[in-house]
Amino acid sequence: MADIAMQLTIQADADTVRAAVATEAGVRSWFTADAVVGEGVGAEHALGFPGVPEPWRLTVVESAPRRLVLAGQNGPWTGTTQTYELRETDGEGGVTLVFTHAGFPAQDDAYRSFTYGWATKFTALKAYAETGESAPFFE
Repeated sequence: MADIAMQLTIQADADTVRAAVATEAGVRSWFTADAVVGEGVGAEHALGFPGVPEPWRLTVVESAPRRLVLAGQNGPWTGTTQTYELRETDGEGGVTLVFTHAGFPAQDDAYRSFTYGWATKFTALKAYAETGESAPFFE
């Protein structure tokens, strides 16, 4: 199995960053404008992307103030998990987002595309959390 692991410091408080990854308004503001996001364990996230015939669905399997874990239910994320953890930074202000997208069957072309994709999307997440200006990557 192959995992994508990333982290970045965001100059915003933990509540702001958590809302950006765990609420419909947040996800629609940096990731995809075609998002239906339920909150709490058992809720579903349905994320639509241009040119994709049906939304990719994830189920919330863990939800805490500083941790969110989503399990992929369909599409290329089937069987993978996404974990968002928020940690205090050491004197830098803001929070560090520690992200893992785990469970890819191989380091193939799809895995490489998702690795690059997450890196580009997280620049949008950082900008949104720090400025509050909505600019979803996928309109």
